[in-house]
Amino acid sequence: MKIGLWLFGALLVACGIILMASGGIGMDAGPTSLVYSQLGYDALPEIAFRPRGIASLACLAAGIGLLVFTNRDAWQQTGGY
Repeated sequence: MKIGLWLFGALLVACGIILMASGGIGMDAGPTSLVYSQLGYDALPEIAFRPRGIASLACLAAGIGLLVFTNRDAWQQTGGY
């Protein structure tokens, strides 16, 4: 049971990272790299979370929560430090 929860938590964290890297943060003015090359740091306020970014934050939070829940008593199972 714990191995399944641990693997599912790791899968959620991985999906969250992939979703964030593949368009979770963006700009309305066009591709982020092009806007930064034209405007520099003046483009920083234009960055916003896309729907994919919100989903990635949810995946990250759920995955980290599952990993913490699964490992909360691991020190007791191994006899301490």
